[in-house]
Amino acid sequence: MRMLRCLVAVALVCGLAGVAKADQMDFHMVVLDPFATTPIFTTPFQFTFEPCVAGQLPTNVNGSYMGCFSGVNRTGNDWAGMELSFTNTAALGSQPAGCALDGSTDFYQSATCSLTPDGSEYFLDFTIGSIPNNGSFVIAEDGVDPSDFPMVSATIIRTVTPEPGSIWLMSTGILMVGFFFAKRRWPVVRAPRF
Repeated sequence: MRMLRCLVAVALVCGLAGVAKADQMDFHMVVLDPFATTPIFTTPFQFTFEPCVAGQLPTNVNGSYMGCFSGVNRTGNDWAGMELSFTNTAALGSQPAGCALDGSTDFYQSATCSLTPDGSEYFLDFTIGSIPNNGSFVIAEDGVDPSDFPMVSATIIRTVTPEPGSIWLMSTGILMVGFFFAKRRWPVVRAPRF
């Protein structure tokens, strides 16, 4: 009976709190990115560049980047490296590939950018760093109109989560089974008789 009275009292307090609202309008607030980000669930993935918009690149990035791609790593793994590859087109004109790293805003500390010897494809490798799972990133290019830039294919080097060795798993399993059977065989400890 006492419990029922407490529940009725709680229900009255909660009900009266709802009546105290003077305004029926709910208040909502959101903070939105000024640019669209593409969630990446599987790798490898492909993308095209769009014109960069204000606020898409950090303010301390030097250069006049024309094309940007914004993404979010949703693969469930950290990315230890990234290889970008794309076909050499007339818009690119076999110009030398450059990978500018300024160190303050880059996810990766090392980059190797090259054109294949036959001049047909570019390979840009970024390593020594990490894009964390659920981390946002921007890939930017300058020198070519984004609408003329070819489709880019990105291959990811994933951070490997170390798994326990199979011998350790088997050992701990056997140990637990041994404890179970040993406990069943131990005599029950009795209080000493006086």
